[in-house]
Amino acid sequence: MGLKLGSSRALGALVMATLSAGVAAQGRTLVAADYARAERFMPYATAPLVDHDVQRVKWLDDTHFWYRDHDAGGDRVMAMDTTTGKAAPVFDLAKLAAALGQASGKPMPADKLPSGFDFSVQKDGRYDITLAGKHYLCDLKGAGACTVKAKAKTGNEPGILSPDKTREAFIRDWNLWLRDVATGKETQLTTDGVKDFGYATDNAGWIHTKRAVLNWSPDSKRIATYQQDQRGVGEMYTVSTQVGHPVLDAWKYPLPGDQKVFMIEPVVIDVATRKVVRLKIAPQQRLSSLCDDISCSSDGHWDDLKWAPDSKTFAMVNSSRDRKQVWYRVADAATGAVRTAFDEKVATYYESGMDHANW
Repeated sequence: MGLKLGSSRALGALVMATLSAGVAAQGRTLVAADYARAERFMPYATAPLVDHDVQRVKWLDDTHFWYRDHDAGGDRVMAMDTTTGKAAPVFDLAKLAAALGQASGKPMPADKLPSGFDFSVQKDGRYDITLAGKHYLCDLKGAGACTVKAKAKTGNEPGILSPDKTREAFIRDWNLWLRDVATGKETQLTTDGVKDFGYATDNAGWIHTKRAVLNWSPDSKRIATYQQDQRGVGEMYTVSTQVGHPVLDAWKYPLPGDQKVFMIEPVVIDVATRKVVRLKIAPQQRLSSLCDDISCSSDGHWDDLKWAPDSKTFAMVNSSRDRKQVWYRVADAATGAVRTAFDEKVATYYESGMDHANW
């Protein structure tokens, strides 16, 4: 499984703890210069010093994928042709940055990809760029220009687009719905979702959004997701400070020591028949082997789950609450049958790596 002990946060804590212990042994007080020296070894300071550390690999089609490449000259968006093994820049990042800056009204660095950057290629050759939660259509021929992509005049719920780009799935009233991209027609897929026991809900406690968390099958005919049980989980409250009346936000948030925590029941939904198949497995804790949430990025995908190319089965990883054991399982999408291919235990807490599906 190739699990990596610790994480970037653990590394930072280790650096600071080592610094404090060393200084304490010398019998002196830490000063700002000591912390500044230690900060130089934090991941965000050292990562830019590593050239050609391949990150954020994503498929464009059956034989091409793009990835971010970095060296002393800055970032580049590269595309690899798996049939030839050759890679080349997808586009001129400086031209794209200038076009996006003009369209968004905010300057974009010409040598660095911003966090959350994503793109797909349209049939007409334009690029559909995702940046800071917005979509831009960019034509980089000639001088290059980008325009803000208009949203469909339908509901406001954020959706997860199917691989064939014809439909998107979203949450409404604790149930999962479909929206036709071309017509805006909406179809309800599930009907038994209720408050605090809804489908595909994105509530990990420390983060809660209105987006759905799910994985479409490659043939766009099925959806793998879960029904999340947060009934009886304790509440968290925050109050925003602003001019005028403050706003109270309340949501479910389990704390260390709580007996009642988030549980999820994995399901497969057949889009055509709206049939919901529950996996033949006990409810699992909402945990990830990759980060603090089962969806580690802003795209709404369940990162510990991956469909097989034939859309008949998928693999999933489940973790124990103490983060000392993971189970690698394979599920049959039609029957819900599940088999454990293998499991792995470690003596100490682990994460297998932010953004790296090492399993």
